[in-house]
Amino acid sequence: MSHSRNASDLSDLSDLSTTISEPESVISFNEDVYLAMQNAVVSTATYVVQAQQIIEQLATSQYRWITTPPSVNDVDASKVLDAMLRNALRTGGESSERYTACAICACHEIHEQVNLARTWFMYLLWPFTAGTHQPSDLVSGQATPTIDDTYGSLVSASPERRSRFRTDVYRRDGYRCVISGVWDGAHKPAGVQQGWVTLEAAHILKRAVGVFTMDRAHTAAATWNIIRHYSGMSEETIQNMERLVDDPSNGMMLQRDIHDIFDKLKVYLEPTERENEYTVKDVGGGPWIHPLDLLGKTITFLNHDSPTRDLPLPNPHFIALHAGISRILHMSGASEIFAQILDKYDGAAGGNIGSLKSNGDPVHQLSSMMSALFIGASLFT
Repeated sequence: MSHSRNASDLSDLSDLSTTISEPESVISFNEDVYLAMQNAVVSTATYVVQAQQIIEQLATSQYRWITTPPSVNDVDASKVLDAMLRNALRTGGESSERYTACAICACHEIHEQVNLARTWFMYLLWPFTAGTHQPSDLVSGQATPTIDDTYGSLVSASPERRSRFRTDVYRRDGYRCVISGVWDGAHKPAGVQQGWVTLEAAHILKRAVGVFTMDRAHTAAATWNIIRHYSGMSEETIQNMERLVDDPSNGMMLQRDIHDIFDKLKVYLEPTERENEYTVKDVGGGPWIHPLDLLGKTITFLNHDSPTRDLPLPNPHFIALHAGISRILHMSGASEIFAQILDKYDGAAGGNIGSLKSNGDPVHQLSSMMSALFIGASLFT
């Protein structure tokens, strides 16, 4: 649903710029959240009920919308908060649920609730989406690189590091796609009836997120401050993400089409009660995966290179965060809105989305695209 807009709507643009240029405000806000989290008198269940009541009230307010450029659907802040709260426990455990509920409860006014949703929308959901969208009319032979190429070149690993990651994941997963079971063509056993397939070493958490933790931009502090409390990852893991992003614990072998939808957060892995065992799920609205009988399939990660090498299995926290973000993007409607922004920007740029450069900072990428669309619309009104 798009809402009527006028020149005053450009004030929302300045709100976005303030959010981006002053991530310290996000960190300062969290100090209040920490105090609530440390209050042993109030149970997590109590905070969750209070947060649910806040969301229900917000959902009835006409001021719950996060304004986006014309021709793009506005963001329903109540849906963002609801999706974050509903998925917190499954993503990061009880501490994640408590953090999320306390953050919502700390917002007493509607504008504070909308600002919180905007922060999660821009600083958490967008960085995981950045780089997954490739407009259909962009081709690899363009003289100007695509936005994905521009950003990807800034966070790409060295050839040696990429090769080592691929080799380790190949050997650990036994040269087979962990979801479909298809063999890599170069390692297919004799007698196996299967066409030639080249498998790919897929990152669970993309390099765009992992390398963004270090020194890409000051906005990374805000993004990883949220991830720290939402994911259940240890501080040691977060501090070592630049290294771990190309570690086998952040990878799995997938055939190309499954790799593509996994990267686009349409398919994810749901843990079972058994260690290192998962069920293949999708976000709905597909079909996303073929054949469809792969949905619901149970897979178990094993080190097929043992005892030759002790290669780590995929980190359950990485898989849980990927799954949580996948569900939140779908439940909140954010995935569709991000796609609209990218498509509209590409159209406004005459198919030259690659002209947008932002020094590897995905939050500034989003801000720049939205700014351009707001300004472009104002020229026609």
